[in-house]
Amino acid sequence: MNAPHEHPAADGEPVGLPGQAQGVPAGPVAEAHTAPNAGPEPDPAPAPDSADQHSETDTETEYAWDSRQDLYRHSPGIMLGSSARLGGSLVGGDQHGVSGGQVTGDVILGGSKIEYHLGGDGEERSGEIPAAEVEALARYFVFPSRTEGAVAVPDGTVAEHGTVAEHGARSDEWEPDSPFGLALTRLREHRVAVLSGPATTGRRAAALMLLRAVGSAGYRALDPALSPGRLAGELRDGCGHLIADFPTTAERPLREHHLRALSEKLRAVGGHLVIVVGPHPVVHGEIGHVPWQPPEPAELLRGHLRHKDLAGHGIDALLALAEVQSVLGHRRPVAELARFAGRIAAYARGALPLADLAAFGHYAAERQVRAWFDSTEQTLHDKAFLIALATFDEAPYPLTAELSDVLFGFLQRIENPGEPACIPVFGTSSAQRVEHARADRYREAEETEWGPVLQTKVQFRDPLTGITLLREVWAGHPSARPALVAWLRRLAVDPRPVVRTRAASTAAVLAETDLPSTMALLIRPWATEQRFRARLAAANALALAHHLGAPHVPRILREWCTAPDHRLRWTAVRTYALVGDSFPGEAVEALTEAVHGMDARGGPVRAWPAELDELAQSAATLLLAAGQNAGSWEAGGAAAELWPALASLTRGGVAREFVLRTVVHACGPTDGTGGTGRPLLLDLFGRAEATAGTPGGLLRQSLAALWRSVLNDPVCSLSGLEAMRHWVRAAGDDPDAERALAELLPLLTVSVEDTKRLAYLLENLRDETGSAPPAVALRLLGVLFPPRTPTAPAPRPVP
Repeated sequence: MNAPHEHPAADGEPVGLPGQAQGVPAGPVAEAHTAPNAGPEPDPAPAPDSADQHSETDTETEYAWDSRQDLYRHSPGIMLGSSARLGGSLVGGDQHGVSGGQVTGDVILGGSKIEYHLGGDGEERSGEIPAAEVEALARYFVFPSRTEGAVAVPDGTVAEHGTVAEHGARSDEWEPDSPFGLALTRLREHRVAVLSGPATTGRRAAALMLLRAVGSAGYRALDPALSPGRLAGELRDGCGHLIADFPTTAERPLREHHLRALSEKLRAVGGHLVIVVGPHPVVHGEIGHVPWQPPEPAELLRGHLRHKDLAGHGIDALLALAEVQSVLGHRRPVAELARFAGRIAAYARGALPLADLAAFGHYAAERQVRAWFDSTEQTLHDKAFLIALATFDEAPYPLTAELSDVLFGFLQRIENPGEPACIPVFGTSSAQRVEHARADRYREAEETEWGPVLQTKVQFRDPLTGITLLREVWAGHPSARPALVAWLRRLAVDPRPVVRTRAASTAAVLAETDLPSTMALLIRPWATEQRFRARLAAANALALAHHLGAPHVPRILREWCTAPDHRLRWTAVRTYALVGDSFPGEAVEALTEAVHGMDARGGPVRAWPAELDELAQSAATLLLAAGQNAGSWEAGGAAAELWPALASLTRGGVAREFVLRTVVHACGPTDGTGGTGRPLLLDLFGRAEATAGTPGGLLRQSLAALWRSVLNDPVCSLSGLEAMRHWVRAAGDDPDAERALAELLPLLTVSVEDTKRLAYLLENLRDETGSAPPAVALRLLGVLFPPRTPTAPAPRPVP
């Protein structure tokens, strides 16, 4: 992680983290034990410190700054952003209506597409699609963008054949090498084309536009349940035929002879056929399939808005709205964008407030999540994968798949307790599972204790889907709670940091949704566990819950910080390190009260001997985090107010020891990895304004006073000197850090002893060769002893 983190020792010698050599930069703490591979155990009852009789001792530990770094490293990006907070809900009113006029593309409701029940009796296997419907669709249809560098096709001609496009479909609207152009070429050449793609890309609308572009006089929809060999018997003279959602599998492929037979029959009857299949079809032969790619979201919106009443507003101005850009930040289903275009038009006319426009992403995510869980087509195994993906959004796919099977086992015990969970070892392909979840796979480096490792990760296309799904499962499906609780408890003690952090982040979402139940079932049982990992999960969950806007987290921490149970106190103290910079004044005050409470109890309890040191770690961590905010050293900033307040506590007693340990711990973390980079506390000093009487000047004087107290303290002086050595070495290749040190050192030498101590440190510091002081040390030594300006001899009087 960052920098040497040293615990000031009672006997005056610097002590590193457990198992760490003195003076060596602290890295990730090695795991002391692996998590038991078992289900949830009964919650241990909180016990007061007076009954500190624990049969087992968990020796695992982790420095507070490292806990904070791990939390931010392994949490989903949306957990720390404001967009995760609910801006609206479907509960308050009916948001399922499709507004804004014509909706094009594949509309998904209840887990499947809207079914068209076409006329005829039960034996009829085709039905007419009204031409008016196709023409209305054409008005809003947007062709994919032209390929970069392609040459535009002249208006009224087709590049391949040089003929005029029929029915008003101008051939200059698409590029020959675009998905539409390629599919149209095959449709003209073979009379049949296979269009593949996800269900949310508007592929059905594209198929109808293909049939329109070739001049079909009528349109018919064929039953996708027909076998490939029976399709030819359903073709009608002069019609354009559409088969939507035609299933192809390894057992039921679309073979070359099927397509050629269809081509022959279509030529005979003067018709055309477009077969719409999924994104991973099994199609044999040279005709093959054309993958459909919809236009960019902004172009789709532009195409819809072009035909709507915008009350004089410009399309570009509407698309530039921040609320619109947040929706356009990732691909959405075509039907959702069509609905969104209607909302934009309503806002332009003054019929919809801007807040409702901003909440569209939440509404869309809720609709999709409820469709998944209301669907009878999705198996319990499929739904377990969706929940696991919501927990491990932006995490490696193998991890998500592995732990979704564990969750499936817990869910199976509830739904079919007498039936063992049968997991298909080689079931649905990963590509199909990810596509069904409206997610994307991508390659990215994952940070590990050995360095970055390239992984295949998965993330929902809509960043709001994961959080929305977890809220829906917890609040809308209470029967799943026992399985979800058992699963999360198991994840919380997993040996992998990312798994433990994701268990906590999921609990945070649940706490924001239903704080009392989540506290009772997850967070408080974790907080009162003997195991370090469970207590850290509770701290992480509370920190992330506060980021999400869960109520009363500061109050919970304040109560736990002085609770009789030392495990609750530990959890609160660690949580302050993780999130205390959000309310730094209150956090430092609570930690100071905890120090006085510990003193009133007669010192640290036997079960937590490092209580004072961990209080200091948390204070140092939250002060450093608050100091990184812009303007923190200015008037009203956290650093400008809190560091001077700490300086006033160094008069004596346990508060003095707490403050000095806080300063030593604050000297370690840097802005780089592995202890490299500029020390954050030195950076804060350097950024503060030096003018006396200003908040920055007071901050500098306070930090210098605290440093002097550390260096003159018999307990902490050695740890302080070791921290100063690290700062000098860090300034070797950092001119700004060297400048800050050059301004700090004179403030530390108010006595002859102070000067001698620092001069000895600089003179005896050695570079990498160990033979001489580094150049920066010699330059800083010159700051302590500036060369005297020689004075000219007095002139002799002229005789």
